[in-house]
Amino acid sequence: MKVVWNRELKKLAVIALCIFWMGILVMNLCIGAYCNQIRAEYHGFLTAVFDNVLEVYPEVDEEGLIQILDRQGDGRHGSDILARYGILAEYTDISFAGQERQLRVLRTGSNLFLALFFGSIAVLGCFYFRKRQNRISGLTDYMKALSRGDYRLEVEDNADDELSGLRNEIYKLTVFLREQAARALEQKCALSDAMADISHQLKTPLTSITVLMDNLSQNEEMEKTTRQRFTAEITRQLAGMSWLITALLKLSRLDAGVVRMEKVRLRAEDLVGEVLQRLELVAEWRDVSFSVKIPEGMALCLDRKWSGEALMNIVKNAVEHSPAGDRVEISGEENEVYAQITVRDHGMGISEEERKKLFRRFYNGNSVREDSMGIGLALAKEIVEKQDGHITVDSREGEGTVFFIRFLKGSRG
Repeated sequence: MKVVWNRELKKLAVIALCIFWMGILVMNLCIGAYCNQIRAEYHGFLTAVFDNVLEVYPEVDEEGLIQILDRQGDGRHGSDILARYGILAEYTDISFAGQERQLRVLRTGSNLFLALFFGSIAVLGCFYFRKRQNRISGLTDYMKALSRGDYRLEVEDNADDELSGLRNEIYKLTVFLREQAARALEQKCALSDAMADISHQLKTPLTSITVLMDNLSQNEEMEKTTRQRFTAEITRQLAGMSWLITALLKLSRLDAGVVRMEKVRLRAEDLVGEVLQRLELVAEWRDVSFSVKIPEGMALCLDRKWSGEALMNIVKNAVEHSPAGDRVEISGEENEVYAQITVRDHGMGISEEERKKLFRRFYNGNSVREDSMGIGLALAKEIVEKQDGHITVDSREGEGTVFFIRFLKGSRG
């Protein structure tokens, strides 16, 4: 693959060329300054020698002295004499003309060295950027593979550089998005099933109401007792639909996260008392009594309204599954770790298979009443878990059912 000269590489190339020419300019300026310094030093040296000779030997002709200075020799004999007396020991035996030739060679060699140096960097840069672009192209292919659903991560290809880190982060993000898409699909399927269940739950009472209303409207001579029975049934069906719609609205608010639990400190005995007061008529109609054993001073930090709704659904479920003349036992206990409310009935019990599905929405098992909507326990579970609590159930067929509502003390605010 050839190097693609994109905008970034062109910018880097321009910067490199600017640095190269600036290096050439600075180096030549430095060599020129050094050469001028050498000229100045030799000029000062010759001027001092000329003055000293004229001062010591005034009879020497200036033109003759200039001719002597202009003569070219190898200088070896003079250097030996000067060295013997330690004169001009810091100077070399190379003439100024020789030094200038060396400086010209140095300037040419330095320019050539800089050209070769930057040329080598340019070649290495091309190889580096070609390799980098190949890796980026591979990263693009990797992203295309991820978009096609190929979620393999080749760990052996990873290196300790930023592109490998980017590749791993892309993989994590893609897997996260895939999981989100899977959850969204599950939620969509769950919503579709819920809508089907709601449609079924509403269709049955609506059909009954329609049939009853047709009978009432078409048979004006219907007996009074039959008419009253039909009217009572219509009222019951409407009440059931109203409760279902209200419960579904509450569940939808919980699911949407728009419900804010206002936790306050309240006595467990007061909460249970409020719930039993609301269920007093239902229990009386079914001939079921209550047995309450709540420790004095037991307190909970919960939302009073929503917690009462959850507890009422559980106690109501116990009342509906208790035989006539029996009782529902409500007790409480607390320790250093949690506070717990227990609701026990002595009904027909629930099988192990049904216990696994008991809190599903619209679930109707063998032990569930025929007119049950299958929403109350699901709503109770949602409310309790929104307040960092949990519900468990224990049951044996023929011996009754026990619900445990437990709140950890560390999560009670």
